[in-house]
Amino acid sequence: MKSTSIPQTHRRALAVGIALAMSGSALAQEQDQDALPQGQSNKSVEVIQVTARHKVESLQETPIAISAFSGDQLANSRIEALNGIAERVPGFQMNVYNAAEPELFMRGIGSDIESAGAGAAIGIYVDGVYISRGVAAAMDLYDLASVEVLRGPQGTLYGKNVVGGAINFITKKPSMAYPEGKVELTAGNYGLLQARGYVTGGLSDNVGAKLAFSAVDRDGFGKNTHTGNDADTLERYSVRGQLLINPSDELEILLSADYSKSDSMPTVRHISYSEGRNAAFISAAPREADNEFDGFEDTEVKGFSANIRYDLDGMTFTSITAYRDNDFGFYENAAAGMVDDSLFFDPWGDPANNNVADDDALAAMQVDDMWYQHKEEQSSQFSQEFRLAGVHDKLDWQMGAYYMREDIDRHEMVNYWFHTPWGTTTGKIYNSTYAVTDSYAVFGQASYNLTDAWRVTAGLRWSEDEKDFRSVASGRRFDNWDNMHGDLDGNRVEGYDVSTQGSWDAWTPSLVVDYKASQDLFFYYSLARGYKAGGFNGEGPESAEEALASFAPEFALNHELGFKSQAFNDRLRLNGALFFTKYTDLQSQVWVETGPNTPADLEVRNGTGEAQGLELEFTALLTDNLTLNGAYGYIDSEFTDTFEVDGNDLNGNRMRRTPEHTLNLAAAYEWETDLGLWAARLDYQYQDEYFFDNSNDPLTKVDSEYTVNASLQLASVDDSWRVQLWAKNLTDEQNIASTTVYAAWDNTVFSSYKAPRTFGISATYQF
Repeated sequence: MKSTSIPQTHRRALAVGIALAMSGSALAQEQDQDALPQGQSNKSVEVIQVTARHKVESLQETPIAISAFSGDQLANSRIEALNGIAERVPGFQMNVYNAAEPELFMRGIGSDIESAGAGAAIGIYVDGVYISRGVAAAMDLYDLASVEVLRGPQGTLYGKNVVGGAINFITKKPSMAYPEGKVELTAGNYGLLQARGYVTGGLSDNVGAKLAFSAVDRDGFGKNTHTGNDADTLERYSVRGQLLINPSDELEILLSADYSKSDSMPTVRHISYSEGRNAAFISAAPREADNEFDGFEDTEVKGFSANIRYDLDGMTFTSITAYRDNDFGFYENAAAGMVDDSLFFDPWGDPANNNVADDDALAAMQVDDMWYQHKEEQSSQFSQEFRLAGVHDKLDWQMGAYYMREDIDRHEMVNYWFHTPWGTTTGKIYNSTYAVTDSYAVFGQASYNLTDAWRVTAGLRWSEDEKDFRSVASGRRFDNWDNMHGDLDGNRVEGYDVSTQGSWDAWTPSLVVDYKASQDLFFYYSLARGYKAGGFNGEGPESAEEALASFAPEFALNHELGFKSQAFNDRLRLNGALFFTKYTDLQSQVWVETGPNTPADLEVRNGTGEAQGLELEFTALLTDNLTLNGAYGYIDSEFTDTFEVDGNDLNGNRMRRTPEHTLNLAAAYEWETDLGLWAARLDYQYQDEYFFDNSNDPLTKVDSEYTVNASLQLASVDDSWRVQLWAKNLTDEQNIASTTVYAAWDNTVFSSYKAPRTFGISATYQF
């Protein structure tokens, strides 16, 4: 059995991290003894409170690698969606194939498995409610008090599937005082019009209400040159209502309801590379292409939750009840360029059936493949969580139970045409997957203060997932003698309808030892295990046997040594973590050949890998007017055991979607004039090259990328109004959102891109 101890090369990095932290300790102690330089104020970095461990505590004394963003930080940085968070968190990578299914990766682990039979590796929570499907995570960031990103497995306190990390969105609670509110209006290039805001106030002495809204309408970043219509548009409307009820000093009830609807056009798929056959069809405008139809990208999401908090004698009881409902529809041409699927040439068949002279003639007319795909998904979830927590002398404890039922119906259709060296063929297949999952968990965690400086925390969670799964397939797979599906007996049939069940459970312990060396220096070591349930293949399997094939649950064992420090009289904050994570039965989606006469299928296979790295985050008040903050992440991740796919061993390959180096920096300068308070901000984000797929095919390699954003803001002294000029992607970089390789005649890479340069003006009024 392979050891999970930290390799020798990474012990050196560990030593470097300890040395950095110890030097930070000495620096902090030295600076605390010195008086402030003459003329310098006592301004300090913002005190950040987090709820990552289901209780309010200082970020600087929370033994977790966590990035926190306040609502003001989100507004000042123009962070309006989850991708803006990912760009500013070390080790966090987000790719988007379509807007309703974001693909999130953290520290080498993540998921792009869309099947109803699989779940996510990164947990997303809104006010403590787990969001089970990606469509519900593709939301506007508005009405938020803060966002917290927890890196690494959170196997004790968090619910289903938190094996890679957790993202907490925390909304602003209603006010019980006099009515107040805020409205922001934005206009920008590409026809951007946006409005968002809230109004809140007390309905009685113990009841407060809030209504928040967000609406955005934007023209397309691309164009369908065949229809003349925009592509990659955005139209979304969202509303959230909340009631805060305090029947007594001991009881608090927060009722929330939200609704969001989006009607947009999908992005253009651009031929970014071809070995030759399709080179003539590479568009000079990467965001434009000829498509037979425009397609659509529609979502509708709604939910309700009741969060009840009751203070008992020395204890607090919490109940979170939630229901969510999601609908998603997506239709696109996944290959760039128009195809006449009536054209046919078979060099081996009857020449009378050919309506094209030869391969060269066909090659001059159009690209070698067509891939029209239509996806629809309806899902719902009900969840209930109970927690009981208390503090007794040196002991701080909590325990709880969790239940969730998730119901998913997913339907997919693919209509394709290929021209290969072996002739022309078409196919049209339909695939539906249904899954009902019941998840159960009980958990507990306790912290004990050994001394004023030393604390130990231990936790344990038991989780079980029971899944009923059904897969239905029909349609013509290929336009030849082998055009049918396979049933469980190996017969070739027009379709199949099969069902199965699966159950997985796991214990996930955690242990943390932390040490408060001084008022400004904090160390911790944590050992945590994460778990993600197993599942079933579901994306267009060729046979019933393949559809019923299950994949094993995924586990992560994470060692982490971190420090959190402040120095120069709290004008510098430097936090860091060194980690080593062993992934067992890592769930990876790969293309697998199904036979000599049928196209490859997507299957989920289990592999084993390791990730280790360093993460640093800092905030520095260089002067009373100038603030610099940023983060750096280094990750070395690879598969460490035999992992064969169609005879190719991925052992030693780098894990997908994991840049080795990431960096983000932001400088903000503030000053006051007779007009009001000015603020200028410049942001820079960089990520190293990475492979989009685990195969490490050079064609899926994404080169290093960077983005520069800027803003200039003027606000009144009482902050009742503000005006902000802003620009994103100032240098108009063509950064990759998604990339796919098809091989009909030869290898062709289809890519889509993140937003181009955008700019606008926002005006805010607060009352």
